[in-house]
Amino acid sequence: MSSPVEQVTELDPGSHRDAARLSRYLVTALLARTADEGARVALVIFALERTGSAAVGGMLVATLLLPHVVAAPLVGGLVDRSRRPAAVLAPAIAVFASALAATVALLGHAPLWQTYLVLAIAGCCGPAVTGGLTSQLAALAGPAHEARAFALDSLSYTVAGMVGPATVGLAVAYANPSAAIMALAVAGGLGALGVASLRLPAPSAGEQTRAVDLFQGAREIVRNRALRTITLATSIGQLGLGGLAVVATTLAAAAHQPSRAGLLLSVTAGGAFVGSLLWAWRPMPASRAPLVTVWAMVAVGVPLALAATVHSLSLAAALFALSGLFTGPFAAALFLARSQLAAEATRTQVFTIGAGLKVAASAIGIGLLGLATDLPASAQLLVVAAFPILAGVAGGVLLRRPRAVAGGHIDAC
Repeated sequence: MSSPVEQVTELDPGSHRDAARLSRYLVTALLARTADEGARVALVIFALERTGSAAVGGMLVATLLLPHVVAAPLVGGLVDRSRRPAAVLAPAIAVFASALAATVALLGHAPLWQTYLVLAIAGCCGPAVTGGLTSQLAALAGPAHEARAFALDSLSYTVAGMVGPATVGLAVAYANPSAAIMALAVAGGLGALGVASLRLPAPSAGEQTRAVDLFQGAREIVRNRALRTITLATSIGQLGLGGLAVVATTLAAAAHQPSRAGLLLSVTAGGAFVGSLLWAWRPMPASRAPLVTVWAMVAVGVPLALAATVHSLSLAAALFALSGLFTGPFAAALFLARSQLAAEATRTQVFTIGAGLKVAASAIGIGLLGLATDLPASAQLLVVAAFPILAGVAGGVLLRRPRAVAGGHIDAC
């Protein structure tokens, strides 16, 4: 049986070359995203060591995440207008990695605002790591195979979500938090080199000479009903899902097994891994991608709501894994929907704006859970689950009459 990467390219002439290029993309994306995911854990641990304050660590993470949504239109617009998209993406990822490394020299040795400034610059480059890279995948894989390719890309997010924190844990255990951050910076730097080596297709010649319009992607999202619906629904859903790690810790502590918080998150990631593989094996048609996105989000939330009603941590872990199983198809369908709905001239901008909104919503969700710390763990879990369920149902209602137009693109006017 062929691998998912081979399935993407096996029908094309020169498939071995295309498979190698796609494999190189996936390794590159994994390296860059490992740095991104690991930084969210490493910065908190590093701040505790250097300053003794978890609050400073939280502020460092927020400073890294929140600029995503502000910088997303600019990063996306620059990529959309560049003759060589890799010439924009690779330096941005390199700056992201360098800024992480700079925090080791700054925190505790320089005024705190300097560390915040450096991480804010890193956050402005963050959209290149997420939506910026993903937006290039359709052109690499070709229209006939982009559904499977996006499933593989969603796998890179899942694996990075496991490898990043694991790398931090190992580095801290065998060395120190500074070494953990430097390891992530190296991974990001290698990711930047990988992007520079990719031959990413340039946009059409007519688009390359146009000036960057920071609002063109946002206008397209607003005008296209299906694109607007999935963007709003996934952002609102992330307000709850962003706090899942916090709630997993609270839930494990309430069961007097605080060490099991890692288990809950690991089985969720494992479920997402399996879900992405299943989508890569049997992807749904592109025309159904928007509906799959919103209803998969409901399916992510329902098991979490059920987990709030059980008293066994083992049963809760099984429900967390079931929730994760739908995360893989959710992410792959979301990427496919964005690619199908967005015009070529603004595709990267649409991806980066959507990803930036999700990252910002995740950060806000963590803050919302911080305000709910006095609630029982089960109530906090219900809050987390309610956002994707309600947002997904609302999105499904709004998308009840999607129509396909010529060329395989989806319109919902």
